[in-house]
Amino acid sequence: MGAQQKLLLVSARWDHLGGHSGLAPLGKHLEQHFEVRRVVPNVIDKIRVNMQIAWGMLRERLFGTPRRRGWNPFYNRHGLLLETAARRMAQAQHFDVIFFEALEDHFDAFADARQWLKRTQVAGVSHQPPAWWRLYASRSSVFAAVDMVIALSRPAQAYLQQAGHANVQFVPHGVDAEFFTMNTPRELAVDAPVEVLFCGQWLRDFQQLSETLEVLESAPRRYVFHLVVPRFARNFEQHYRLAQHDNVHWYAGVTDAELRDLYRRAHLLFLPLIDATANNSVLEAMACGLPMVVSRIGGVVDYVNEDDAVFLTAKHGQHAVDKLAWSVDNYVECVTRSERARTRTVSQLAWPVIAARLAELLGAI
Repeated sequence: MGAQQKLLLVSARWDHLGGHSGLAPLGKHLEQHFEVRRVVPNVIDKIRVNMQIAWGMLRERLFGTPRRRGWNPFYNRHGLLLETAARRMAQAQHFDVIFFEALEDHFDAFADARQWLKRTQVAGVSHQPPAWWRLYASRSSVFAAVDMVIALSRPAQAYLQQAGHANVQFVPHGVDAEFFTMNTPRELAVDAPVEVLFCGQWLRDFQQLSETLEVLESAPRRYVFHLVVPRFARNFEQHYRLAQHDNVHWYAGVTDAELRDLYRRAHLLFLPLIDATANNSVLEAMACGLPMVVSRIGGVVDYVNEDDAVFLTAKHGQHAVDKLAWSVDNYVECVTRSERARTRTVSQLAWPVIAARLAELLGAI
């Protein structure tokens, strides 16, 4: 048996996600297929980045020379720091693959290094749907130095292919199905309030959520909403409107175990969306066997089957209330659907399965 290929992992980390959410578990599972080293910036990298930024600001002020900025609003100093460290590590040691977990956030200046990476393949994950690309990155050449782009939905794959990227593969996002698990059988007592969970902030439809709460004020049954939304993202008028309801509870900075407990204690996940590729909340709810009312939009149908959940197909509050009411009236059927979704999630979307599929593609670039 030959030696394992060497992979340099440029990890994506978001402060509002725990160690079991997002792509955090992926590196551990890739270690079953590659000799993995993670990019870790050192003091020299930080000094270089600070000097580069300071010099760019000085040139702009003195000579009017525009500073180099990332090609999209997600790219910032942290992205430049990771790229600087990745370049240093790739110069010091040969890697067969350099893998960026979040191309939109962490890939820009590294494209200049492609000319001397003759025997190294560059690959990475694109997280955003087509509408985001039209809004922020209409240029088809931004990933010209990337040998393989991983798209997290089929619509995103099709768009990136049409934009001119030759090697775009659809690989579903994974979920830690060993951590996010079912607890006790779900029941909904006739006289008990309906406990509804809403998670996240990116591309969530807070307008429809707000309208839903307003319509529910006159509903015969009481609903209690648990909103897991980072504090930095509570900046819309709809958030203030939501906070005026006494049946809405807010959460931020929860631990992995606390988040899992919220999934387990809820009766329904309610997730109106503006758009989507993959969605952590959907995957985690499916892994926990939580019945879902979720928008049928974007890449959602790449993860959620027609018989897994109740789909929102319109954007207004009354439509959402009707779907919630149906789910409550037919709760036993919804639980059956969610248990079936849990089984499929374990067999098809758990990280060991996804990592093996990804490793096969990366090893054959």
